Amino acid sequence: MANVFIVEDDASDLRHAKSLVTNLGVGKVDSASTVGAAVRYLDEIVEGKREAPVLMILDLALGYESGFEVLRRWKSDAHLKSIRVIVWTQMGEREQELCRLFGLEHVVPKWGSEKELQDAVRAVVNLPSQSSQ
Repeated sequence: MANVFIVEDDASDLRHAKSLVTNLGVGKVDSASTVGAAVRYLDEIVEGKREAPVLMILDLALGYESGFEVLRRWKSDAHLKSIRVIVWTQMGEREQELCRLFGLEHVVPKWGSEKELQDAVRAVVNLPSQSSQ
C-alpha cells in the first residue's frame, strides 16, 4: 500500500482529498496545511527521520503562502525525487505553465471533476482503474 502526503490549507478540501485517496486504497495519509510544515516534512525525509510517501498532492494557494516553495524544496534534493507530485489547485494558465517547467506530469484543477483527481492518483500510485476493480 502506498503512503500519500497532502499539502492543503482548506479543511474541506483536505477532508475531500483524504477521503478520495483512502477510498482508492492507499495506506497512510499525512498532511500539512502550511509551507513551513510541508518543508519540515520533506526535510525529515532527507534526514532519514521519515519514510518518503509515494505521492504528494499539493495545493499551490496556501493562504498567503505559495506551494511553489514546496515544489522548490522537492526539486532541490535527490532524496525527494522519488516522490511523485500531483498539483491540485485553483489556478490559471500561468501556474499550469510553471508546473510544466517544474516537470510535473499531473496538474488537476480543483474545479475539475473528482474523476480527474482519482485518475491522476491511480496513474501515479499504479492503482487499478474503476473498470478493472
